[in-house]
Amino acid sequence: MADDGRKTLQGRIKLDGKTFTEIAFVNANLIYEGGQPPNFINCTFTQTNFSFEGPAGNTVHFLRAMLPHQTNMRGVVLGLMPEFGAN
Repeated sequence: MADDGRKTLQGRIKLDGKTFTEIAFVNANLIYEGGQPPNFINCTFTQTNFSFEGPAGNTVHFLRAMLPHQTNMRGVVLGLMPEFGAN
C-alpha cells in the first residue's frame, strides 16, 4: 500500500482497455499497445515510465519521424495534438 492508503502497482503493467482508480504506480513500466485507451482516475506516478509497443509503438515512431523541421511535417504533428506545442 502507498502511504495514502492507495493500492500500489509496480513492475510491468499492460494498460490497454483498463481503468485504474486511486492507484499509486511506483517503479512501474506502463505498457500501451494501441488498443482501447486506459483510464486513470486519481492515480499517482512515482518513478514510472510509459512504453509504447506494437501498433502504438509504430505510431509513436511515425510521429517522431515527422517532427524534425527538415521534414516540413512538424506543423501537421503539432496540429494533431496542439497541446504538445503549448509549452
